Amino acid sequence: MTENRNSSETVPLLVIGTGIIVALYLTSFYSFVLFHVLVEFFSVVVSGAIFVIAWNSRRFAANGYLLVIGIAHLCVGSIDLLHTIAYKGMGLFPGFDANLPTQLWIAGRYLQSASFLLAPFFIGRRLLSRTLLTAYLAVTSLLLAAIFVWQIFPVCFVEEVGLTPFKRVSEYIISATFVAALVLLRVKRRAFDRRVANYLSGAIALMVGAELAFTFYIDVYGLSNLVGHLFKAAAVLLIYRGLVETALTRPYDILFRELTEREEAVRESHQRISTILESITDAFFSLDHSWRFTYLNGEAERLLGRTRDDLLGKSIWEEFAAAVGTRFDVEYRRAVASGTTATFEEYYPPLACWFEVHAYPSRDGLSVFFQDITTRKRAEAELRASEERFAKAFNTAPTIMIIASLVDGRYLEVNGAFEKTLGWRKEEVLGRTSYDLGIWIDTAERENILREVAEQGSVHDREIQFRSRNGETIIGLYSGVIIELNGKQCLLSIVRNITARKRAEQQIVILNKELEDRAEVLEETNCELETSVEQLEAVNRELEDANEELEAFNYSVSHDLRRPLTNINGFSQLILELYGRQLEAQCRDFVRCIYDETRNMDRLIGTLLNFSRISRCAMKPETVDLSTMARQITETLKIGEPERKVSFHLTEGITARGDAGLLHIVLDNLVGNAWKYSSKQEDARIEFGVTDRSGTVAYFVRDNGAGFDMEFAQQLFTPFQRLHHSEDFEGHGIGLATVARIIQRHGGKVWAEGEVGQGATFYFTLC
Repeated sequence: MTENRNSSETVPLLVIGTGIIVALYLTSFYSFVLFHVLVEFFSVVVSGAIFVIAWNSRRFAANGYLLVIGIAHLCVGSIDLLHTIAYKGMGLFPGFDANLPTQLWIAGRYLQSASFLLAPFFIGRRLLSRTLLTAYLAVTSLLLAAIFVWQIFPVCFVEEVGLTPFKRVSEYIISATFVAALVLLRVKRRAFDRRVANYLSGAIALMVGAELAFTFYIDVYGLSNLVGHLFKAAAVLLIYRGLVETALTRPYDILFRELTEREEAVRESHQRISTILESITDAFFSLDHSWRFTYLNGEAERLLGRTRDDLLGKSIWEEFAAAVGTRFDVEYRRAVASGTTATFEEYYPPLACWFEVHAYPSRDGLSVFFQDITTRKRAEAELRASEERFAKAFNTAPTIMIIASLVDGRYLEVNGAFEKTLGWRKEEVLGRTSYDLGIWIDTAERENILREVAEQGSVHDREIQFRSRNGETIIGLYSGVIIELNGKQCLLSIVRNITARKRAEQQIVILNKELEDRAEVLEETNCELETSVEQLEAVNRELEDANEELEAFNYSVSHDLRRPLTNINGFSQLILELYGRQLEAQCRDFVRCIYDETRNMDRLIGTLLNFSRISRCAMKPETVDLSTMARQITETLKIGEPERKVSFHLTEGITARGDAGLLHIVLDNLVGNAWKYSSKQEDARIEFGVTDRSGTVAYFVRDNGAGFDMEFAQQLFTPFQRLHHSEDFEGHGIGLATVARIIQRHGGKVWAEGEVGQGATFYFTLC
């Protein structure tokens, strides 16, 4: 129906427009001056009408394009009026020739084309109309002054010569400007009614045609001049149709179009806001001033356990009655009353959740963003419980523990072991530094440790000397690590008091020195013995004889000495079984002690006999697969204690030249010791392999068990010398001595390396 109406309006206009153009053309045959006057006056009248409509519609039109074109045509129409009355033959400006109207024409066209080019940039903008009008009037006045007063405007037409180069170039520039204006208009045509955009586009196209026609004439009454004026008249008619008539007949079409576009923009804005609210991780709902829900996003539905269809339009205090009188109620009402944001955390029992809430008052009511922080709250509670456990462990630990500020070294907390060992009370040291108390004997060492802690984050087991309150020197193993308390960097220091152990070690050093002195004496004696090979051979023969006698003695011990022990053991067992209940408790314990000690004595005799036979048995050298032998030993150990979890790492393909039976005893003792001394490790590890030591093949057995102090390494291979208490690890101290004697018979060496608590490695070589 709209298209029919447009067609019914367009056909009469086309007929009338065609009639006007034809009538104007016919007047040119009678008088070109009359033709020119009619065309120009028609343009001037239409330009004035354009200004009147644009100016009076500026209050409700948001499209600045119309206002720019309207004000521009007021000035262009004024220049065209002067152009008309200054035309050749009118005689109103004595002393001026045909150049004057041509200059006025070029000035008007420059102003018009520039206005059409700039106008699209003001689409959708509201302009300061009076400022814009003043600017256009100022520009117009300057152009007229340049033509009439200063006469500095370039010459555009010369009688009997025609157009000047400036005039021709200007027409091309003006044409190019109109073309650019047409392109911009088409780009932004959606800002106009489709018919208005088409009329304006047609008008600009005709303007381009008119300007091109004006580049060819020589005589002001010539054909190209006539065609240019007809194109201009047609262009003005289209502007009339596109702007003037549209504004007069349908003055609210543009306004309604803008309102429609604004409503669409508002809908799109609401849609974008809704999309954003649905995509955020926070839950959100909004309330009006009556506390009714006006919006909920998906996350709010999930956390509240209600759909938006259930809640929209309903009161929050009716739907969530349990919140009435709680902090939710108080904070929401305070935010609305004061107009300030409310931020708080609160537990809501019906949902069994903690919420972090941010409530923002607005002119429409209240907007609420909230998150479920139940997991965080539980973590905080667990953290508090952990801190309480740490505080309890800290205060009851037997080792010295100190927490100090990493910035200035001031003590923040000390435990009971600190007070007991160093003699300072807690209240005397808090807030003071170790410098103030003189605790560190070597302050430079403290600085080195602090530097290392800063670089690596921790230090471990550094032997440090401290000074107690009474001046006594305390030796401790110091460990330190950086921790964070209440957002501040602190140093947790742990000191294990090893003063007693160090004193014992010093005594051992003294004893070792005495042993070394004795060893030197023995070495001198050995040198003397080596001076005589014959004496050694004689001694060897004597030793062989003695060994035979020892063998006989061993036989005697094994039968004659063990028999009485067996009888004592058996009788003790009979007494306990037959008369145990009749005996007094103390007497019964005595008998049981006799029974146990005789069994231990029997085992010890067996161990000594085996140890003595090693030196005398004949060796049968052959190639031995040590890897297979080690694997068989480990399988036997695992069968004996299947509940243990031990990781074995046995290198394959290790062979050696020696006595298979004796080497089996070596591996059985070394692997058995590794199994025994790693029994207290949850992740025990035993390794058998081979390495190179100074060009010699060295076999090794390594474990991560109890280890030993290297200062006592030489005692490991001495009979009956043990570095661990029998209560911790059973044994007689013969095993490693047996290993040493077997290795010596093979012409090799055996030694050990280890560290307390870090395991041990036993190496041996074979000739």
